[in-house]
Amino acid sequence: MTRIICQELRKEFKILLAYPIEIAFWIISPLLWVIPLIFQGKALIGGLQSTAFGNLAGTGEYIPYVLIGAIFSTYMFSAIWSMGNSLRNEMYYGTLEQILSAPVKPIVLLLGKGLYNSILSTVFVTAQVLICVLIFGLDITLAKILPMLFFLILLLIGLYGVGFIAAAVTLLIKEAHGVLHLFEYVLFLFSPIRYPVEVHPVTRAVSVFIPLTYALIALRGILLGIEFDFWRNSLFLLGIDCAIIPLGIIIFNAIERRTKRRGTLAHY
Repeated sequence: MTRIICQELRKEFKILLAYPIEIAFWIISPLLWVIPLIFQGKALIGGLQSTAFGNLAGTGEYIPYVLIGAIFSTYMFSAIWSMGNSLRNEMYYGTLEQILSAPVKPIVLLLGKGLYNSILSTVFVTAQVLICVLIFGLDITLAKILPMLFFLILLLIGLYGVGFIAAAVTLLIKEAHGVLHLFEYVLFLFSPIRYPVEVHPVTRAVSVFIPLTYALIALRGILLGIEFDFWRNSLFLLGIDCAIIPLGIIIFNAIERRTKRRGTLAHY
């Protein structure tokens, strides 16, 4: 299994390095969509601090709040798009039927793709954090790094389950851009990426089922000194991980068997 995962990593990185402009794009793009929000905030309230925002978010500093949401949500959206589209890409390459008919469990191949996604996202996030430290004055000390890594690992584990489900959707409906975009917009609406979910009772209620919610609360608490319950967020993230990983595997295996049985595995 280890050898298969390593070969999958080798293949994915060779493809990535063939298109280096993609690396620059994904490092810069999460920061670019923050800039209009900064201008919007200045236009609406005449500055970058708000008492009303501070009452909800625990900090009146809007820029650091949104930057942290933009940077660390990279993990969630990479899991949705990279793992969700990974099998679609194999269709484009003409290799999907071969790899899924090989004497190896498809879930092992997805683990390799998920590990690749995790490494790549970490590279992007590290670069984005360094940019924020140099340009926006984001404060990161060694004492903050270990608890940050702890919550990021818990988040990543849960995202493998999300990735399995996204890959299953792609196998089922082939061109999954519409569904993946819908999932992306739901996350923007119901998780605290751009604003505190406490802004509305519905967003607050739905956000409790999204792993990114607890990770962002913890990461903002660590980086910005906002008070949060360390163990509550840890246990909720762990509970979601324990539920979504087996759920993702069950859904993927069921849909993979269905597509093989119907002969629609590599249909477009």
